[in-house]
Amino acid sequence: MKNKIILIFFVLISSFLSMSLVNALDISIENYYPTPVEAGGYFTVWIRVMNNEDNIVENTGIRFKESYPFSLDPTEQKEITINKLEAKSSITKQFKIRVDKEAKEGGNDIAFEYKACAGCVWEEKSMSITVVEFQTMFDTVLQEITTEGTFIAIANIGKNPANGITISIPEQEYFKTDLISASIVGNLESGDYTIVAFKILPKQKGIDEQKELVVQIDYTDPFGVRRTTIKKVLLNPSSLSRISASGTGLQTRTGAQTTSIFSSLLTNMWFWVSLILGIILLIKPIKRLYRRLRLKF
Repeated sequence: MKNKIILIFFVLISSFLSMSLVNALDISIENYYPTPVEAGGYFTVWIRVMNNEDNIVENTGIRFKESYPFSLDPTEQKEITINKLEAKSSITKQFKIRVDKEAKEGGNDIAFEYKACAGCVWEEKSMSITVVEFQTMFDTVLQEITTEGTFIAIANIGKNPANGITISIPEQEYFKTDLISASIVGNLESGDYTIVAFKILPKQKGIDEQKELVVQIDYTDPFGVRRTTIKKVLLNPSSLSRISASGTGLQTRTGAQTTSIFSSLLTNMWFWVSLILGIILLIKPIKRLYRRLRLKF
């Protein structure tokens, strides 16, 4: 019975000391960068560990606790041990954190755990991190294929504007561009769209099924970061071959126009010839009339 009382006493004393040590420590976010952080990106957070007591604490620790939308970069150390922390002093430790791409905008809680001694229990503390979405979203649609080129509509369907947009057709398996492979279209606000045209040719003959045409969109986000988005549209290479072959129609129409012009020139020439002949034939009667009038007066 006496031994049980002693054991209970030591447990209570240990719990009391552990609680007092826990209260001796506090953690807080000293800073994080970039501020605000971006959904789908990484950021570095600096955690300040403070010893509020008049005594030295040893073998304290801090660790990141997985909590959506935040996760620790795989290269980072999850738990950091602080061998010695002087009285009324602090130390700062940093962690590299990834933000889920679907994270909601605004304040999101990030959690860390800390302990005041080697045998102490871990305590948890949550702090707020501001998340924003810098990127935007695009939709691409094949508009039309003509002898003049392949027309593709690009729409900004995200909520952020995109500046300095460049649309390009990169090297790919089934398609190639003739002469020009990139086009600068300027800025697109949310909800705006534009249409670009490229002379796209099939790389291989005899393919009569739809293949993915890769379209690259480069733009600058509202914070000045240059970004790249890859979109794909379905395109049948054989349709490009048929359109290219029908391009001879332009030559035919051009030839017809030339013939028409030539015929017009011939008609005009006959007009002038007829006019000149008419004047020659009228010269003698005009002279006779002139003589008669002069004799009369």
